[in-house]
Amino acid sequence: MAEPLTTIQAASQIIDFIKKHWKELIVVLFIIALIPVIIFSIAINVLFPQVSREEFKIYKSLTEETDISWDSLVAYDVVRLDNYLKENKPNESVFDLLKVDFKEYEIIETENEISKIVDGKIVTETIIEKEYVVTRELEANGYTTIKDLLNSLDYVTSDDNMTVKKVTDFLDDLNGKEEYEIETSILSDDEISEGFDERHKEWFFALIEILPLIDPTAEFDPDQFIIPDLTDPDIPSIWPASGTVTSEYGERRLTHTHKGIDIANNTGTPIRSTANGTIIAVGTSGNFGRRIMIYHGTDENGTTYVTIYAHLSNFSVKAGDKVSQGEIIGLMGNTGYSKGTHLHYEVRVNGTPVNPRMFLP
Repeated sequence: MAEPLTTIQAASQIIDFIKKHWKELIVVLFIIALIPVIIFSIAINVLFPQVSREEFKIYKSLTEETDISWDSLVAYDVVRLDNYLKENKPNESVFDLLKVDFKEYEIIETENEISKIVDGKIVTETIIEKEYVVTRELEANGYTTIKDLLNSLDYVTSDDNMTVKKVTDFLDDLNGKEEYEIETSILSDDEISEGFDERHKEWFFALIEILPLIDPTAEFDPDQFIIPDLTDPDIPSIWPASGTVTSEYGERRLTHTHKGIDIANNTGTPIRSTANGTIIAVGTSGNFGRRIMIYHGTDENGTTYVTIYAHLSNFSVKAGDKVSQGEIIGLMGNTGYSKGTHLHYEVRVNGTPVNPRMFLP
Protein backbone atom coordinates (compact mmCIF):
# COMPACT_ATOMS: atom_id res chain seq x y z
CA MET A 1 0.00 0.00 0.00
CA ALA A 2 1.43 3.41 -1.07
CA GLU A 3 2.25 5.90 1.62
CA PRO A 4 0.26 9.16 1.59
CA LEU A 5 1.99 12.22 0.13
CA THR A 6 3.45 14.68 2.58
CA THR A 7 2.73 18.40 2.15
CA ILE A 8 6.28 18.97 0.92
CA GLN A 9 6.01 16.18 -1.65
CA ALA A 10 2.64 17.50 -2.92
CA ALA A 11 4.01 21.02 -3.23
CA SER A 12 7.05 19.70 -5.08
CA GLN A 13 4.85 17.82 -7.59
CA ILE A 14 2.71 20.91 -8.15
CA ILE A 15 5.82 23.01 -8.81
CA ASP A 16 7.13 20.39 -11.26
CA PHE A 17 3.74 20.34 -13.04
CA ILE A 18 3.72 24.14 -13.36
CA LYS A 19 7.28 24.17 -14.72
CA LYS A 20 6.38 21.53 -17.27
CA HIS A 21 3.03 23.00 -18.40
CA TRP A 22 3.42 26.73 -17.75
CA LYS A 23 2.57 27.70 -21.34
CA GLU A 24 -0.70 25.78 -21.32
CA LEU A 25 -1.60 27.20 -17.90
CA ILE A 26 -1.08 30.76 -19.15
CA VAL A 27 -3.48 30.12 -22.05
CA VAL A 28 -6.12 28.69 -19.67
CA LEU A 29 -5.76 31.63 -17.27
CA PHE A 30 -6.03 34.07 -20.18
CA ILE A 31 -9.27 32.46 -21.36
CA ILE A 32 -10.69 32.55 -17.83
CA ALA A 33 -9.75 36.23 -17.57
CA LEU A 34 -11.57 36.97 -20.83
CA ILE A 35 -14.89 35.51 -19.66
CA PRO A 36 -15.99 38.64 -17.74
CA VAL A 37 -15.01 40.81 -20.72
CA ILE A 38 -17.08 38.67 -23.08
CA ILE A 39 -20.06 38.70 -20.72
CA PHE A 40 -19.73 42.47 -20.33
CA SER A 41 -19.54 43.00 -24.10
CA ILE A 42 -22.70 40.95 -24.60
CA ALA A 43 -24.47 42.84 -21.82
CA ILE A 44 -23.73 46.31 -23.23
CA ASN A 45 -24.39 45.27 -26.81
CA VAL A 46 -28.01 46.37 -26.59
CA LEU A 47 -27.87 49.94 -27.81
CA PHE A 48 -27.38 49.27 -31.49
CA PRO A 49 -28.98 46.68 -33.76
CA GLN A 50 -26.79 43.78 -34.83
CA VAL A 51 -28.64 43.23 -38.09
CA SER A 52 -27.01 40.97 -40.67
CA ARG A 53 -27.00 41.57 -44.41
CA GLU A 54 -29.44 38.66 -44.83
CA GLU A 55 -31.86 40.14 -42.27
CA PHE A 56 -31.75 43.50 -44.01
CA LYS A 57 -32.67 41.76 -47.27
CA ILE A 58 -35.63 40.00 -45.63
CA TYR A 59 -36.99 43.25 -44.21
CA LYS A 60 -36.53 45.07 -47.50
CA SER A 61 -38.26 42.32 -49.48
CA LEU A 62 -41.25 42.47 -47.12
CA THR A 63 -41.72 46.19 -47.75
CA GLU A 64 -41.06 46.24 -51.49
CA GLU A 65 -43.89 47.71 -53.60
CA THR A 66 -45.57 49.08 -50.45
CA ASP A 67 -45.54 52.44 -48.70
CA ILE A 68 -43.92 50.88 -45.62
CA SER A 69 -40.37 52.07 -44.93
CA TRP A 70 -38.03 49.14 -44.32
CA ASP A 71 -36.05 51.16 -41.78
CA SER A 72 -39.20 51.83 -39.76
CA LEU A 73 -39.97 48.10 -39.76
CA VAL A 74 -36.45 47.13 -38.67
CA ALA A 75 -36.42 49.82 -35.97
CA TYR A 76 -39.86 48.72 -34.76
CA ASP A 77 -38.79 45.09 -34.35
CA VAL A 78 -35.47 45.96 -32.70
CA VAL A 79 -37.09 48.26 -30.15
CA ARG A 80 -40.22 46.23 -29.36
CA LEU A 81 -38.26 42.96 -28.99
CA ASP A 82 -35.40 44.64 -27.15
CA ASN A 83 -33.18 41.74 -28.16
CA TYR A 84 -31.55 42.37 -31.55
CA LEU A 85 -34.24 40.63 -33.58
CA LYS A 86 -33.91 37.28 -31.87
CA GLU A 87 -37.01 35.15 -32.40
CA ASN A 88 -38.45 37.86 -34.64
CA LYS A 89 -41.08 37.12 -37.30
CA PRO A 90 -40.84 40.06 -39.71
CA ASN A 91 -43.39 38.48 -42.10
CA GLU A 92 -45.91 38.94 -39.27
CA SER A 93 -44.69 42.13 -37.60
CA VAL A 94 -44.88 43.99 -40.92
CA PHE A 95 -48.67 43.88 -40.51
CA ASP A 96 -48.33 45.86 -37.27
CA LEU A 97 -47.57 48.82 -39.53
CA LEU A 98 -50.76 48.32 -41.58
CA LYS A 99 -54.23 49.48 -40.51
CA VAL A 100 -57.48 48.38 -42.18
CA ASP A 101 -60.70 50.32 -41.60
CA PHE A 102 -63.42 47.91 -42.69
CA LYS A 103 -67.18 48.26 -43.18
CA GLU A 104 -69.52 45.67 -44.63
CA TYR A 105 -73.06 46.52 -45.65
CA GLU A 106 -76.28 44.66 -46.27
CA ILE A 107 -77.98 46.23 -49.24
CA ILE A 108 -81.78 46.30 -48.92
CA GLU A 109 -83.55 47.05 -52.19
CA THR A 110 -87.08 48.49 -52.22
CA GLU A 111 -89.23 48.94 -55.34
CA ASN A 112 -91.23 52.14 -55.49
CA GLU A 113 -93.49 53.47 -58.21
CA ILE A 114 -93.38 57.10 -59.15
CA SER A 115 -95.57 59.01 -61.56
CA LYS A 116 -94.57 61.93 -63.68
CA ILE A 117 -96.00 63.84 -66.63
CA VAL A 118 -94.30 63.34 -69.96
CA ASP A 119 -95.65 65.18 -73.03
CA GLY A 120 -98.86 65.84 -71.19
CA LYS A 121 -99.35 62.22 -70.20
CA ILE A 122 -98.97 60.58 -66.81
CA VAL A 123 -96.19 58.00 -66.89
CA THR A 124 -95.61 55.56 -64.06
CA GLU A 125 -92.11 54.18 -63.45
CA THR A 126 -90.73 51.65 -61.03
CA ILE A 127 -87.51 52.64 -59.31
CA ILE A 128 -85.34 50.66 -56.95
CA GLU A 129 -84.15 52.39 -53.81
CA LYS A 130 -81.18 50.98 -51.89
CA GLU A 131 -80.62 51.16 -48.18
CA TYR A 132 -77.14 50.41 -46.89
CA VAL A 133 -77.18 48.82 -43.46
CA VAL A 134 -73.84 48.33 -41.71
CA THR A 135 -73.55 44.67 -40.68
CA ARG A 136 -69.91 44.72 -39.66
CA GLU A 137 -67.50 47.49 -38.81
CA LEU A 138 -64.00 47.07 -37.43
CA GLU A 139 -60.44 48.35 -37.39
CA ALA A 140 -57.86 45.65 -38.03
CA ASN A 141 -54.20 46.15 -37.16
CA GLY A 142 -51.56 43.45 -36.81
CA TYR A 143 -51.07 40.02 -38.32
CA THR A 144 -53.65 38.06 -36.34
CA THR A 145 -56.58 40.49 -36.64
CA ILE A 146 -55.96 41.15 -40.31
CA LYS A 147 -55.63 37.42 -41.01
CA ASP A 148 -58.92 36.75 -39.20
CA LEU A 149 -60.63 39.40 -41.32
CA LEU A 150 -59.20 37.92 -44.52
CA ASN A 151 -60.35 34.41 -43.57
CA SER A 152 -63.88 35.74 -43.13
CA LEU A 153 -63.69 37.13 -46.66
CA ASP A 154 -62.62 33.75 -48.10
CA TYR A 155 -59.11 34.96 -48.82
CA VAL A 156 -56.55 32.15 -48.87
CA THR A 157 -54.20 33.11 -46.03
CA SER A 158 -51.29 30.89 -46.99
CA ASP A 159 -47.73 32.09 -46.32
CA ASP A 160 -47.33 33.03 -49.99
CA ASN A 161 -50.50 35.12 -49.94
CA MET A 162 -49.81 36.83 -46.62
CA THR A 163 -47.76 39.72 -47.94
CA VAL A 164 -48.75 43.35 -47.51
CA LYS A 165 -48.82 43.90 -51.28
CA LYS A 166 -51.12 40.95 -52.01
CA VAL A 167 -53.38 41.68 -49.05
CA THR A 168 -53.82 45.36 -49.87
CA ASP A 169 -54.42 44.55 -53.55
CA PHE A 170 -57.18 42.10 -52.53
CA LEU A 171 -58.79 44.62 -50.19
CA ASP A 172 -58.60 47.37 -52.81
CA ASP A 173 -60.38 45.14 -55.33
CA LEU A 174 -63.01 44.26 -52.73
CA ASN A 175 -63.50 47.94 -52.00
CA GLY A 176 -64.84 48.34 -55.54
CA LYS A 177 -67.92 46.36 -54.62
CA GLU A 178 -71.02 48.06 -53.24
CA GLU A 179 -71.22 46.10 -50.04
CA TYR A 180 -67.76 47.07 -48.81
CA GLU A 181 -66.05 50.24 -47.70
CA ILE A 182 -62.41 49.51 -47.00
CA GLU A 183 -59.53 51.87 -46.36
CA THR A 184 -56.00 50.59 -45.87
CA SER A 185 -53.31 52.89 -44.50
CA ILE A 186 -49.71 52.70 -43.34
CA LEU A 187 -49.01 53.88 -39.81
CA SER A 188 -46.78 56.90 -39.43
CA ASP A 189 -43.64 56.64 -37.31
CA ASP A 190 -45.39 58.58 -34.56
CA GLU A 191 -48.28 56.08 -34.61
CA ILE A 192 -45.89 53.11 -34.67
CA SER A 193 -44.11 54.35 -31.54
CA GLU A 194 -47.24 55.25 -29.56
CA GLY A 195 -46.93 52.19 -27.33
CA PHE A 196 -43.27 52.81 -26.46
CA ASP A 197 -42.07 54.60 -23.36
CA GLU A 198 -39.92 57.70 -23.82
CA ARG A 199 -36.60 55.80 -23.78
CA HIS A 200 -37.77 53.35 -26.42
CA LYS A 201 -39.28 56.16 -28.51
CA GLU A 202 -35.92 57.93 -28.59
CA TRP A 203 -34.23 54.66 -29.54
CA PHE A 204 -36.81 54.02 -32.29
CA PHE A 205 -36.40 57.43 -33.95
CA ALA A 206 -32.61 57.31 -33.63
CA LEU A 207 -32.57 53.97 -35.45
CA ILE A 208 -34.75 55.32 -38.24
CA GLU A 209 -32.14 58.01 -38.85
CA ILE A 210 -29.13 55.72 -38.59
CA LEU A 211 -30.20 52.48 -40.31
CA PRO A 212 -30.28 53.84 -43.90
CA LEU A 213 -26.75 55.13 -43.41
CA ILE A 214 -25.33 51.73 -42.43
CA ASP A 215 -27.37 49.54 -44.76
CA PRO A 216 -25.09 46.58 -45.61
CA THR A 217 -27.16 45.70 -48.69
CA ALA A 218 -26.43 49.02 -50.41
CA GLU A 219 -25.13 48.54 -53.93
CA PHE A 220 -21.52 49.67 -53.76
CA ASP A 221 -18.32 48.20 -55.11
CA PRO A 222 -15.22 49.75 -53.51
CA ASP A 223 -13.10 48.56 -56.43
CA GLN A 224 -15.20 50.69 -58.80
CA PHE A 225 -15.26 53.69 -56.50
CA ILE A 226 -13.62 56.82 -57.91
CA ILE A 227 -11.93 58.81 -55.14
CA PRO A 228 -13.35 62.33 -55.07
CA ASP A 229 -11.38 65.52 -54.54
CA LEU A 230 -9.89 65.02 -51.08
CA THR A 231 -9.51 68.76 -50.63
CA ASP A 232 -13.30 68.88 -50.20
CA PRO A 233 -14.02 69.41 -46.46
CA ASP A 234 -17.29 67.45 -46.84
CA ILE A 235 -15.30 64.29 -47.65
CA PRO A 236 -13.54 62.35 -44.80
CA SER A 237 -10.02 63.29 -45.88
CA ILE A 238 -7.86 64.07 -42.84
CA TRP A 239 -6.41 61.91 -40.07
CA PRO A 240 -8.81 61.63 -37.11
CA ALA A 241 -6.00 61.50 -34.52
CA SER A 242 -2.25 61.51 -34.13
CA GLY A 243 -0.51 58.29 -33.21
CA THR A 244 0.67 54.98 -34.61
CA VAL A 245 -1.45 52.74 -36.85
CA THR A 246 -1.49 49.39 -35.08
CA SER A 247 -4.09 47.57 -37.16
CA GLU A 248 -5.05 47.94 -40.80
CA TYR A 249 -8.35 47.58 -42.62
CA GLY A 250 -9.06 44.04 -43.80
CA GLU A 251 -7.00 42.18 -41.20
CA ARG A 252 -8.48 38.81 -40.28
CA ARG A 253 -9.58 38.50 -36.66
CA LEU A 254 -10.78 35.44 -34.78
CA THR A 255 -14.45 36.15 -35.51
CA HIS A 256 -14.45 38.83 -38.21
CA THR A 257 -12.52 40.97 -40.64
CA HIS A 258 -11.32 44.34 -39.34
CA LYS A 259 -13.45 47.07 -40.92
CA GLY A 260 -11.34 50.08 -40.05
CA ILE A 261 -7.90 51.17 -38.92
CA ASP A 262 -6.66 51.41 -35.34
CA ILE A 263 -4.56 54.38 -34.26
CA ALA A 264 -2.81 54.07 -30.88
CA ASN A 265 -1.74 56.95 -28.64
CA ASN A 266 -2.13 58.16 -25.07
CA THR A 267 -5.47 58.36 -23.29
CA GLY A 268 -6.94 61.81 -23.87
CA THR A 269 -5.46 62.30 -27.33
CA PRO A 270 -7.90 64.57 -29.24
CA ILE A 271 -10.15 62.89 -31.82
CA ARG A 272 -11.20 65.10 -34.73
CA SER A 273 -14.01 64.90 -37.26
CA THR A 274 -12.47 64.02 -40.62
CA ALA A 275 -15.05 66.08 -42.55
CA ASN A 276 -17.92 68.50 -42.08
CA GLY A 277 -21.02 66.68 -40.91
CA THR A 278 -23.81 66.02 -38.43
CA ILE A 279 -23.46 63.84 -35.32
CA ILE A 280 -26.00 61.02 -35.67
CA ALA A 281 -25.02 58.79 -32.75
CA VAL A 282 -23.18 59.31 -29.46
CA GLY A 283 -23.03 56.67 -26.76
CA THR A 284 -21.91 53.21 -25.78
CA SER A 285 -22.28 50.56 -28.48
CA GLY A 286 -21.20 46.99 -27.79
CA ASN A 287 -17.60 46.17 -28.55
CA PHE A 288 -17.08 49.73 -29.82
CA GLY A 289 -17.38 51.07 -26.30
CA ARG A 290 -17.94 54.81 -26.40
CA ARG A 291 -18.38 55.70 -30.05
CA ILE A 292 -19.46 58.56 -32.27
CA MET A 293 -21.03 58.33 -35.75
CA ILE A 294 -21.01 61.29 -38.13
CA TYR A 295 -23.06 61.70 -41.31
CA HIS A 296 -21.14 63.76 -43.87
CA GLY A 297 -23.90 64.09 -46.41
CA THR A 298 -24.65 62.72 -49.86
CA ASP A 299 -22.85 64.02 -52.93
CA GLU A 300 -24.30 64.79 -56.37
CA ASN A 301 -23.75 61.16 -57.42
CA GLY A 302 -25.87 59.85 -54.54
CA THR A 303 -22.83 58.66 -52.57
CA THR A 304 -23.35 58.78 -48.79
CA TYR A 305 -20.48 59.15 -46.31
CA VAL A 306 -20.51 58.12 -42.63
CA THR A 307 -17.53 57.85 -40.26
CA ILE A 308 -17.28 55.98 -36.95
CA TYR A 309 -14.92 56.75 -34.04
CA ALA A 310 -14.77 54.03 -31.35
CA HIS A 311 -13.24 53.24 -27.91
CA LEU A 312 -13.30 56.90 -26.84
CA SER A 313 -12.79 57.98 -23.23
CA ASN A 314 -14.91 61.10 -23.49
CA PHE A 315 -17.27 62.99 -25.79
CA SER A 316 -17.20 66.65 -26.80
CA VAL A 317 -20.38 66.55 -28.89
CA LYS A 318 -23.97 65.32 -28.71
CA ALA A 319 -26.36 63.88 -31.27
CA GLY A 320 -27.58 66.50 -33.71
CA ASP A 321 -24.54 68.75 -33.45
CA LYS A 322 -23.01 70.15 -36.63
CA VAL A 323 -19.23 69.75 -36.76
CA SER A 324 -16.53 71.06 -39.04
CA GLN A 325 -13.60 69.16 -40.51
CA GLY A 326 -10.84 69.07 -37.90
CA GLU A 327 -13.12 69.90 -34.96
CA ILE A 328 -12.43 67.95 -31.75
CA ILE A 329 -15.32 65.54 -31.05
CA GLY A 330 -13.88 63.46 -28.21
CA LEU A 331 -10.82 61.96 -26.58
CA MET A 332 -9.01 58.68 -27.24
CA GLY A 333 -9.64 55.92 -24.72
CA ASN A 334 -9.79 52.20 -24.05
CA THR A 335 -13.54 51.53 -23.68
CA GLY A 336 -15.47 48.55 -25.04
CA TYR A 337 -13.55 45.49 -26.21
CA SER A 338 -10.10 47.00 -26.45
CA LYS A 339 -6.62 45.76 -25.54
CA GLY A 340 -5.09 49.21 -25.19
CA THR A 341 -5.72 52.90 -25.69
CA HIS A 342 -6.50 53.52 -29.35
CA LEU A 343 -9.04 54.85 -31.84
CA HIS A 344 -10.93 52.50 -34.13
CA TYR A 345 -11.80 54.58 -37.20
CA GLU A 346 -14.20 53.53 -39.98
CA VAL A 347 -15.39 55.12 -43.21
CA ARG A 348 -18.65 53.80 -44.67
CA VAL A 349 -19.68 54.67 -48.21
CA ASN A 350 -23.33 53.93 -49.00
CA GLY A 351 -23.37 51.77 -45.88
CA THR A 352 -20.34 49.70 -46.87
CA PRO A 353 -17.10 49.87 -44.80
CA VAL A 354 -14.17 50.80 -47.04
CA ASN A 355 -10.46 51.19 -46.40
CA PRO A 356 -10.03 54.57 -44.66
CA ARG A 357 -6.61 54.92 -46.26
CA MET A 358 -8.42 55.54 -49.55
CA PHE A 359 -9.32 58.91 -48.07
CA LEU A 360 -6.17 59.79 -46.15
CA PRO A 361 -3.30 62.01 -47.34
